[in-house]
Amino acid sequence: MSDTDAEPDASAASDGGDGWFEALPSDATGNIDTEAESDDAATAAAAARVRDGSAATPADWPARAVESGFADDADDYYDRLKAATTRATREAVRERERADDAQLIHAIRAMDDMARILV
Repeated sequence: MSDTDAEPDASAASDGGDGWFEALPSDATGNIDTEAESDDAATAAAAARVRDGSAATPADWPARAVESGFADDADDYYDRLKAATTRATREAVRERERADDAQLIHAIRAMDDMARILV
């Protein structure tokens, strides 16, 4: 990086500068279920934003969430973040488990094919 290159904007995220909560549908912002077992659409949308988004640098996300009206206060923000990250993690684990199951099925079928050929 040369001294003529622009410095990155500390508040910009790779998803356009928005926090994970800022691009949710307007009807989803008040409905995120903070329970770990939530299956509602709002929590699913938040989980997708958390899982797929990123930020080049940290920002004051709790303050931005309160300013945008997404959360009542920092505690509410962290409750909603926990629900979204728990859901995103659960979905990632299920996805990985399915991939491992598929590999196991293929391995068993290959062993079965080998048994038929050798017998």
